[in-house]
Amino acid sequence: MGMILTGIFLAVAIALGAGVFFLNAPQQQPAWQAYSTESVRVGDPGHNLVGPNWSGEPDPSAVGRDEISS
Repeated sequence: MGMILTGIFLAVAIALGAGVFFLNAPQQQPAWQAYSTESVRVGDPGHNLVGPNWSGEPDPSAVGRDEISS
């Protein structure tokens, strides 16, 4: 019984230690920086990517309308 409890304790201790080590690592970057290459022209995307007047509600006048204009 003592070996089982020791094994559980060690597993929890290793998991916590690895989590603290990897989650506090200084090399964490935002996704827009981490997944870019030299040929991609992406700067800081900002905080509001949908525009200043976006409310999140759908436009009732757009229901049933063809979104593709010819």
